[in-house]
Amino acid sequence: MLGKEEILKKNVLLDLRKKRKDQSRFDRAKNRSFLFSIVLGLLIIGIIYFISPVSDIYRIAVRGTRYLKEEDIIAFSGLSTKDKFLLVWPGIYEKKIATDPLIESAKITKKYGRLIDIEVKEKKMLAYLRSNEGYFVLLEDNDQLNTERYPYVIGHVPYLDGFDEEEIGLITKHLRDCDQGTIDEISEIRPYPDLKYQNVELVMRDGNYIFTSVYGLPILNHYHDIKSSYVKDTQICYYFEDISGNAYSSACPWEEVETVEEITEIDDEDEE
Repeated sequence: MLGKEEILKKNVLLDLRKKRKDQSRFDRAKNRSFLFSIVLGLLIIGIIYFISPVSDIYRIAVRGTRYLKEEDIIAFSGLSTKDKFLLVWPGIYEKKIATDPLIESAKITKKYGRLIDIEVKEKKMLAYLRSNEGYFVLLEDNDQLNTERYPYVIGHVPYLDGFDEEEIGLITKHLRDCDQGTIDEISEIRPYPDLKYQNVELVMRDGNYIFTSVYGLPILNHYHDIKSSYVKDTQICYYFEDISGNAYSSACPWEEVETVEEITEIDDEDEE
């Protein structure tokens, strides 16, 4: 049998173990309470942050547009300054913007200061057409897009008038080789049947005229170099040769007609 001292020691050991277990449970409970307090505090802070304007997008910037307005790009994206900056997933909104037929690609970047940066690349626009159904923009892939959604774009590209579908296809093919900036300088493209080989007339926004064939349209990329070779006193007519690639300035076709009529009238007077 155990003696009194051994029994006492055993009871002391049991008490110590119990106290340690109780202390361990207390410490664990205290740690859980501490962690819960931290989580709860973070949750409250998060809720306050998200319901306050501080979490909203501060500004949406758009880059890369040539024709489309910034507000249209933002509308295509579906973003607004009321949206939460942290909840913006760029890939989702990039796809939304790229669904517009005038947009080739879009990239969204989230920047410091709650700034959303949208960079877009527009499709190349060659001209616009008019039909009974309205105005259509001619794109480089030969698609014709109704401009009802953005009517203002037709003010930047030339008006194509008087050509049949086959001719429009040829013009599209050769305008693709022209720089977008050069295309923007053309006001109107129309047939000029009075000239056999240079039967396409281009009315430039600077008041000059160009006569060439469909195949000579890529020479337009050198328009500024050609124009700088001549002193501009009045309207100037330029002629582009598609085979040789040469360009020169001469009297406008209607001026030559007027000169012939004047000479004819003078001859008639002399005969009288």
